[in-house]
Amino acid sequence: MVAGLLVALVATVATGCASTKPAEREPLAAWNAAVADRSDAPAKWVALGDSITEGQGASARSTRWMDLTLDQLRTRHATSGARGGAGYLPAQFAVYAPDSTWGDWATSKTGSSQYDVTVPDLGYRAVAMQGGASRTYPFTGTGIDIWWTRYDGSGDFTYSIDGGAPTTVSTTGKASTGTVTKVDGLRRGEHAITVTAVNPFSLQGFTVYDGDRDKGIQLYDSAHSGATIATFTEDQAGFLRAMRRAGPNLITITLGGNDSQHVTPAELGRQYQAFLEALAALPTKPSLLVIGEFTPAPAMTNNMSSPWSSYLSATKKAAAAAGAAYVSMDDTFPKATYSGTGIYSTDGLHPNDKGQRRIAKLVLSTLAAHED
Repeated sequence: MVAGLLVALVATVATGCASTKPAEREPLAAWNAAVADRSDAPAKWVALGDSITEGQGASARSTRWMDLTLDQLRTRHATSGARGGAGYLPAQFAVYAPDSTWGDWATSKTGSSQYDVTVPDLGYRAVAMQGGASRTYPFTGTGIDIWWTRYDGSGDFTYSIDGGAPTTVSTTGKASTGTVTKVDGLRRGEHAITVTAVNPFSLQGFTVYDGDRDKGIQLYDSAHSGATIATFTEDQAGFLRAMRRAGPNLITITLGGNDSQHVTPAELGRQYQAFLEALAALPTKPSLLVIGEFTPAPAMTNNMSSPWSSYLSATKKAAAAAGAAYVSMDDTFPKATYSGTGIYSTDGLHPNDKGQRRIAKLVLSTLAAHED
């Protein structure tokens, strides 16, 4: 009798344990669902990271791996009526010459404005504009969002489309990052927006739409050359507010190369996992894809406390612990040593246009491998 009861009890406990064990979840499920629903709501991808994501080494913005990937995703998952705009672009990029000369993409400027890396926006790449300063940016599409920062003491600004009458935007109110002013109803084609500061304020960037404001696949550039995890977590609350404004369904992340100059693999793993968990907790519950970086040139590896493989291992473990998908460039990229040859740019640290295409191919194949 007792033995039979014991057997039944063990069976009940085992059944209970089995029923409460969480089912394994496809790490890119949220992204796949958003892509499937793209005709009714946009599938939003945030590309977050350091210079590898921002595209340092690419000869033009259009040849960066994230832009090449976006083009192919839109071809693979065509959406009726949504040609697709450039997505979110910062007021100024953090790239540099001679390989990447497209950092400041304003076509004309007047007055005084300064590049500002202190605003916790998407990628920390704002422009602080002084009273009377103006900047003009070209874009192609049917609408545009102006991202700006409201802070104590900030003043009004105006915007004008194609030289038309200016519209005034008031920046008074509670301080916040990622405040957005929407402009719609434009004819499809090439346009120019001129932003003028009535009083000092911070211009973060723009989201450009071409029939895809409410559908299709959108890209938000949240990278910064030279970034570490600490770049995004120093004011994590402010950065996450900007991320909530973007509302991503997928976040790709390239970080670690710059971090490894200052921390051990174990420290990198702890910081990476904590950051990934914060991203995964965003209201949209986005899918995460961590992209392990290729072996850096000796100029960087010589400063590391451990071999690069140890940092990659820590990154992979952090991704697994946070429920993120993982792929490594190190499996297909040669060590970054030879300047200006093969797939690397003249600094020997960053992929050139050929290398950008290789990253795009890797990311696209990884996304395809995780599709339902």
